[in-house]
Amino acid sequence: MKKWLLRIVFPILPVVMPLFSFGQVIKGRIVDDTGRPIPYASIYSKELRQGTSSNSDGDYMLRVPSGEYSFVFRSLGYETVERRIKIDVGEATLNITMPVKPFLIAPVTVGGKGEDIAYDVVRKAIAMAPYYRNLVSEYEAEVYLKGTFKVDKLSWLVKRSLKDSPNPPKEGSLYLQESYNNVKFTAPEKFDQRVKMIRSNFPGELNSTDNILGFVSANLYQPKVGEIILPLAPYAFNHYLFKYEGYAFQDNRALVKVKVIPKRKSRQLVEGYMYVAEDYWNLHEIDFTVQSLAGPFRIKQTFGEVERNAWLPISQYFDIDANFLGNVGRIQYVTAIKYLNVKLNSKVKPPVKIDIKEAETKQIAEDTQVKRNTSPRKQREDARMEQLLAKDNLTNREMYELQKLMQKQVRQSDSLPNKLEVPNPLSITVDSVATKPDTMAWQQVRPVALNAEEFKVNREIDSKLQLTPDSVSANSTGKINLLKTLYMGHTWYNANKKRTFRFSGFAGPNEFRFNTVDGFVVGASGSYRKQYSRNGIYIKQSAYYATARKTLMGETDFRFSYANMNRGLASIRLGWISYDFNGDAGISPLTNTSASLWFGRNYMKLYENRYVSFSNRIDPLNGFEVYTSVSFARRVELQNKTDFIIYQQNLRWYTPNVPANEDVTPQNLSTHSSLEGSIRVRYTPFYHYRIRNGRKQMLYSRWPTITFQVHKGFPNVLSSNSDYLRWEAMVNQTIRTGPSNRISYKFIYGDFASKGNLYFVDYKHFNTMRSPVVNPSFIEGYQNISYYRRSTSECYAQAFLSYQSPYLALKYLPFLSNRIWLENLQLVFLKTAGYKPYYEIGYFLSQIGVVGGIGVFGSFEGKQFHSLSVKVSLLIPGFE
Repeated sequence: MKKWLLRIVFPILPVVMPLFSFGQVIKGRIVDDTGRPIPYASIYSKELRQGTSSNSDGDYMLRVPSGEYSFVFRSLGYETVERRIKIDVGEATLNITMPVKPFLIAPVTVGGKGEDIAYDVVRKAIAMAPYYRNLVSEYEAEVYLKGTFKVDKLSWLVKRSLKDSPNPPKEGSLYLQESYNNVKFTAPEKFDQRVKMIRSNFPGELNSTDNILGFVSANLYQPKVGEIILPLAPYAFNHYLFKYEGYAFQDNRALVKVKVIPKRKSRQLVEGYMYVAEDYWNLHEIDFTVQSLAGPFRIKQTFGEVERNAWLPISQYFDIDANFLGNVGRIQYVTAIKYLNVKLNSKVKPPVKIDIKEAETKQIAEDTQVKRNTSPRKQREDARMEQLLAKDNLTNREMYELQKLMQKQVRQSDSLPNKLEVPNPLSITVDSVATKPDTMAWQQVRPVALNAEEFKVNREIDSKLQLTPDSVSANSTGKINLLKTLYMGHTWYNANKKRTFRFSGFAGPNEFRFNTVDGFVVGASGSYRKQYSRNGIYIKQSAYYATARKTLMGETDFRFSYANMNRGLASIRLGWISYDFNGDAGISPLTNTSASLWFGRNYMKLYENRYVSFSNRIDPLNGFEVYTSVSFARRVELQNKTDFIIYQQNLRWYTPNVPANEDVTPQNLSTHSSLEGSIRVRYTPFYHYRIRNGRKQMLYSRWPTITFQVHKGFPNVLSSNSDYLRWEAMVNQTIRTGPSNRISYKFIYGDFASKGNLYFVDYKHFNTMRSPVVNPSFIEGYQNISYYRRSTSECYAQAFLSYQSPYLALKYLPFLSNRIWLENLQLVFLKTAGYKPYYEIGYFLSQIGVVGGIGVFGSFEGKQFHSLSVKVSLLIPGFE
């Protein structure tokens, strides 16, 4: 009996015992001078380096060890209150009244150039941003995060899609998630999160630990967070107006209140207030709102001095007031942070303007030694930096110069400047006993008081969530609706065993299609993925029935990953299935199905491919990829077998199953066998990568990628009829020119070195998109060229040049500025034998409703106008 009891208690002790060491509690209510509670005010103890927040009712609670401490109570718009209290055994109640803060207005509110003096403050803050962004080299903290989710209304569509879900959200119900985490940060962006305790009744995929740290790790000194442009970005003046609204003294510093006003309505811009410390030019508090796709997203963050002149977030509040496509609800998160240790970056030298304790003689001696050892050039740069910081009014040019000097200093202090490996920014581990602590254990650690509604939900969780991590993992899917699974498919995932099984269902866009050769194609596919410690396997099996040809079809795909640091991937594929002649970039089956059944446009031309292939990809060196493959196929000529159509009037548009190309002959469409081999080498200099789950993942390079590939048909081997050799060279690159702006280019040239016996399948085919609706996007495609028309057996040249920006033309219109659409300009070129050079220029919007786009495209052949088209693109989820 004792052994059984120890097996249960012992694993929980390391989690629970440290929580009882802080047995004393300070609590109370924070109100304004009229007695109304102040929600989400911050409470910070500098001695403990611990911060927390009041709840929505203004109540706060903090568990601390015995002793005497100073507590600072802060909230935007209110006077800061500091109290020192001695806490012995038990509880201490300290109610706080915070009067509204009267911000003083300086006698001069206009700068030297006739502009608001807020611009001088912001220029200094922008210039100092690289310093504060890199001031801390590492820290360890205990982070508590509480999230609530309440649904007021669900749309009919969402209710229908969640009908058979094992844990759907319910209208009017409040959901609560709490986690207690140990977080270790290592510069520049490495976070290791250990979830020590977690409890939640969040529905579905929201019940996850992966989103916890995202609320804490955002650095407001960086130019962007995701696609949101922050007010301290170097290019902020292109996007924001700033207004001075006074100053007040706090923590022996003059805090300047700056109103941030976006120049246009946009989901990439914030609005609200930031409080900047004069002379130090760092953030003390922010209150921003951004218009997200779901609704207004409010971010409040308070900073505390955790080390001398090092201010880090101590409490945060996030609020999403969601109203999207008929779904109404609210998501709120509040964090409380206690810093266990903080290490500053000693290689980042603080400007003289920032005060350093004279008592820190060791640091002064080290700084002196560094100055003696620095080059004359470095000393001149430091002197110029101090000169610029001493100026009362900076010009934009001087701001950029100072910011550049700061950034240069940071780069010089970077201990990993030349390494190509980019550390994984977030690793999460969940303790095996993270879900075991009960209400009493949570009371010992919870630094944010629950309100009445949350307390009620907490009791419900305590009675229902006495489960192991295995039982609440994603593989607990509950009862499955068989008919829905057969129709829409289903995914079974076991996180602990790292395996996934996915069934497509019979109604997916890949599984149900139509063409005039096969008729209706019905079937389904299933896949299995298993990740081992050093490699993984992927198996996919599909099976279909072609109603017009009355034949079964199918494919098997087996992949095996190995040599993780060299990205090794071997695969075996075999199949018996109808294929598009332009298999790499032809019309999508979904588009062809709609075009055929409604409009009589059977764009897709097919042959039957009975094949087996072997391929291997590996990186012998970083950035150098080698791909090899060999395949044997029996290619069978096919004819139309059906003229079924929904709208009979369009039946006359159907054409034979022969590609519309001047070079097509009965010979190069005839049934034949083919043994082919190919090799492709690709090199990208200075290719940065990240290691995830022990496997290298390529990220980015500022250099172009060079590719060379050869395809060869081997005659008279295994009765092969193919005899040709085609080579191709390519260079491509994407260059970022702004926060969301990028220029991309790709140049391709190829030729057939030999053409002993060449079939139409072996021609060079191009990404033509003649239909008015394309899938998935317009990028690197020819919109106004008919399918197969330019497929060639001669030399060819291609060029693609595109520019993408959130703001190019239409987005400057007031009624469109608040959209998340991206604007694109694209210029494409194609030259093949027997045709004049083809040019196409297009303008299109992408990311409309996340999955859509619309564009207009004009084309020319030589100097002669060819055609003009307006098109729509759709990204169909789950479509391959």
